[in-house]
Amino acid sequence: MKASAVRHRYRKGIYFLNLVLFIVPLTYFGYRPALRYCASLLIVDEPIKKSDAIVVLAGGEPGRPWGAADLYNRGLADYVIVTRDQVQPEEAELVQRGIDLVDGRGNYIRVLRGLGVPNEKIVSVEKAAGDTVSEMQQIRKLCLERNWHSLIIVTANYHTRRARMAARYVLGPEFKFAVSATPHGGLNSREWWTSRSDIRTFLIEFEKLVAYTLYIGPKILAHDVWTSRSDTNPSSSLLGSPNSYSMWPFSSFSWLRVGASEYVVLLKCCRGRTG
Repeated sequence: MKASAVRHRYRKGIYFLNLVLFIVPLTYFGYRPALRYCASLLIVDEPIKKSDAIVVLAGGEPGRPWGAADLYNRGLADYVIVTRDQVQPEEAELVQRGIDLVDGRGNYIRVLRGLGVPNEKIVSVEKAAGDTVSEMQQIRKLCLERNWHSLIIVTANYHTRRARMAARYVLGPEFKFAVSATPHGGLNSREWWTSRSDIRTFLIEFEKLVAYTLYIGPKILAHDVWTSRSDTNPSSSLLGSPNSYSMWPFSSFSWLRVGASEYVVLLKCCRGRTG
């Protein structure tokens, strides 16, 4: 074998060895920061200040009303709003058979009372909501009736970014709000990949966040751009109305299909067909 061929093979071997020595430590020590960053895509925790009311988003987790009670006891609001989950068919049938069920809202109220929130300070939204957008629509209606314009929205940490997107879409510039992640429960953002439950939560929430981004994100962007360009337009005030979002050109996103039924409901809400 020629000396040049030997040197060529030797160089290739050295390059491969260097690559292995670089990739293996990077993979072993670097995957954790990468996965933690993935979790951060779901989570926001905004600065909070004194507001008209605290909103506890539905979801069934006791950590949500627990976090809301903490904020109430700190004097950050005078009222706590609880919403109502959509009743499932089997639950409705059991109620018809005379079985007394406690729904998610009932459990929320029990937690709030047990942690020191007076019953008269708990405000319930009676109409059930099937998704976060519908939930925000009911909250908006209640707040307009009570002349409330500042809110602290409490939910599980993995739900915060999607909740903020839905709040910005529905509440608009008429309301000041901050989304707060409850410290009780939720996704273990530092080691979520070590738990099957957290992996499932992450994957489901990430899928929902993508759907919300595709449906709501362009509408919010269009609203911001159009508002900045229409200050001198007499019809620009329509953009701030609760029904203005259905007028945007992005409401023609009917070509985009998502399999989950919740996304179909979401698309209808975005078009103003439900809620």
